[in-house]
Amino acid sequence: MKTEAATRDGRWLVLGVLALAILLRIQAWAPFDISHADELMQYLEQANRLATGHGLLPWESRAGVRNSLIPQILSMPLWLGHRLAPGTLAGMYLARATFLTLTLVALPAAWRLGTFVSRRHAIVALFVVAAWWESVFFSELLLSESLASAVLLLAASLLLDSSASRRMLLAGGFLAGFGVLVRLQYAPFAAVLVLNALWRSPERWRPVVAGGLGAAILGAASDMVAGKVPYAWIFINFSKNIVEGKAAGFGTSPAWQYFVEYYLHFGAAALLFVLICAAAAGRRYWPLLLAAAVNVAVHSLIAHKEYRFVWVSTLVILVVAAVGSQNLADGILTRRYPRLRESMAAVLLVTAVWGLLSISSFRVTGGYQAFRGGGAIPKLAVKAAQDPHVCRLAVVDEFYAHVVPAQLPRPVPLSVTPKGVYDRTAPLPPDLARAANALIASERPLGTEAYRRVACLAMPQERACLYVRHGPCSSAPYYDFQTALERSGM
Repeated sequence: MKTEAATRDGRWLVLGVLALAILLRIQAWAPFDISHADELMQYLEQANRLATGHGLLPWESRAGVRNSLIPQILSMPLWLGHRLAPGTLAGMYLARATFLTLTLVALPAAWRLGTFVSRRHAIVALFVVAAWWESVFFSELLLSESLASAVLLLAASLLLDSSASRRMLLAGGFLAGFGVLVRLQYAPFAAVLVLNALWRSPERWRPVVAGGLGAAILGAASDMVAGKVPYAWIFINFSKNIVEGKAAGFGTSPAWQYFVEYYLHFGAAALLFVLICAAAAGRRYWPLLLAAAVNVAVHSLIAHKEYRFVWVSTLVILVVAAVGSQNLADGILTRRYPRLRESMAAVLLVTAVWGLLSISSFRVTGGYQAFRGGGAIPKLAVKAAQDPHVCRLAVVDEFYAHVVPAQLPRPVPLSVTPKGVYDRTAPLPPDLARAANALIASERPLGTEAYRRVACLAMPQERACLYVRHGPCSSAPYYDFQTALERSGM
């Protein structure tokens, strides 16, 4: 009877954790805020371009340094939104929601990895991926790292399963390959997982390799549909970012930068707790920790560093630490309260500790607002587009990365002001003032006396305002958004 009751309690607890995962992501939903410009330029805008036939082309798309998998996936909900509700933001919302849903594969991945020990460990691992604030945060970001990390975690849960069937190994090989297609730089992480699976059981190589070949065929088909030579983007990426040093142009950091980033993103107490718990997970999880360490080491050798580049390592460490925390709790309970060891009450206690630590880390680090923002700018752009009299919208240079056509309810030509307009050291060029009858800036720029301020929205460090003038729009090709991107090499 106790076993049946515990099973029922466990089921309700799992359902509660899944509901919590969804509620936290709804609460954190901020489709206009971004953490990186790639979310808009590389993915949402390219998907919109596939769905509508027009849009901006940043330097990565012009040079062909990435494949088109994510834009192709997101183009479907964008196309559907445009067809079902033209003149609205339905397509953009559907695309964002679709991507967030795809990242939720990290939840069953965490569960499976926890079941390597027990259902109790699985519930704690599931809870950590569902509720840890950065797990919620990254699921909201439209980045290749977010999707690839979730997919590779699921691949790991299959490849590291000693009882995995041939079909599961086939799926694991496919997911590992797909994760690398989504984020090429995670290839070292995937390689450690695959090599470990094959090293321990050489007879597994057939289904794993077959699954990987399936992903490779999908990648080649994606390239051909995009009109590209299959996998040419890999060589172009290496040439541009490594040989020519294009990526380093966006900033460089010392080799130890990721250790600093972990401190900034966790806080001292949370980071120490996670590392101690990860060490207590046991030998079964060493391959995962090795893959995470290799990924951090490889990225530490690259001059240009961003925390998102090692998110797959962070996600893995969180899951392994979740398992280790239950191990530590089991050890304590076995010595002092042996009857509680197998109970759901012990699991609830461990998840409560994780929940409190997540809240503490959120507050210490600043949470979502410290790592994303700018939503005021596209919201004002939407307001401008909803005015039928607005025929061209200009955005000051410092705000341009926050607005793309994919975010607008109707096609509105976009222009970018030259430098100096934002900080009022130069006036708005007269030909641009004639070309655009709407402008988004902070304080009123010089030379905009004909514009009236319509609305302002606050941001953490400043505010963004929409200015509109009466009258038609003319042409000013020099300031067109696409021209400005090409002129700046962006």
